Amino acid sequence: MSLPGWPGLRGLTTDDPSTVLDLDESVGQRSSTFTFELVDGVSGILLGYVHPIREAASITHDTNRTVKRELRIDLGVSDTAAINPITDRIMPRMLIGGQTWDLGRFMFADETDLQSTGGTRSTLLLLDEMNLIDQQISEGFTSTTVATAAVLELLTGLPLVGINLEPSPYPAVVSAQAGTNRGQILEALATQGDMMTPWMDNHGLFRMIRTVDPDTATPTLDFDRGNRVIRSTIANTSDLLTAPNRFVVISNSGEALAGPVYGVYDVPPTAPYSISARGFVIPQVMNLQVATSAQAAAMARNIGIRQSVFQRAQLSTAPDPRHDSYDVIRWQGVNWLELGWSMTLRDGAPMTHTLRRSFM
Repeated sequence: MSLPGWPGLRGLTTDDPSTVLDLDESVGQRSSTFTFELVDGVSGILLGYVHPIREAASITHDTNRTVKRELRIDLGVSDTAAINPITDRIMPRMLIGGQTWDLGRFMFADETDLQSTGGTRSTLLLLDEMNLIDQQISEGFTSTTVATAAVLELLTGLPLVGINLEPSPYPAVVSAQAGTNRGQILEALATQGDMMTPWMDNHGLFRMIRTVDPDTATPTLDFDRGNRVIRSTIANTSDLLTAPNRFVVISNSGEALAGPVYGVYDVPPTAPYSISARGFVIPQVMNLQVATSAQAAAMARNIGIRQSVFQRAQLSTAPDPRHDSYDVIRWQGVNWLELGWSMTLRDGAPMTHTLRRSFM
């Protein structure tokens, strides 16, 4: 399957991955390289390539942030002179197994110039294009339509590569005054619409999906296959003692004309921190703008799935460009939700992952 080409660029390939990414048992070495395309952010025209110096460039993706992905890169004298940080974008790609994999589309956010007798070098921080979305709105925003329609309305007029939304049937009651950041509004719409918070994916597309329950979802990647995890780097933490076991959503919305709006979600009794296991309730109560009790119950479940955390794991694997956002990972015989990852863009460097296992 191929996605339509961006203006001035070749089509993007999303065919089945090469077997080089699915390493065989105990095979941990392979050859890869990275390129860094410099493109005009307005026209999409390819301007050339930049080349990191000194420390290798790195990408970090964190689902807990509004702008989830960032790129750090150091450039030499000629590349520093060639870039226009106001209009240009950098698009890193991984070349492996005869295929090219996109790793995001980044805009300049901070530049430090290092002057010397040999010329001016630069240390740069770039963010994905959620950065251009998460700006203050200049006019008030009000919506009483379904969540996905409200998202599209909020994004109207922004210069985005593309938008990919999973539909939500739930209404979103949102009223934000001028000066509110769009990211804050989008997070409210995600909660009301039973959706995960938005992100810019590997191809630079704006994405929002329905709430992911890793226990019932089909795994995106299988870490148990081929012993992919580097065992010396595994670290486990637990929120067992503090995790809420009951989530309650109430509302004083003027849309709620049929009576009190109240939704409850209890973690399943199989969870070690459930009400029956602990013997008492640890509630988390939220007062939100909700129209119906059915929506309140869905929102309570959404928040419970996001926040009811039993165990987190940090581990390393060989770099894999198939990781994006909210991937479901099969590891140690159970499903985990990937909260974030970090990749050093150098052949042979490991890729680190933060996984969350919840008992839903």
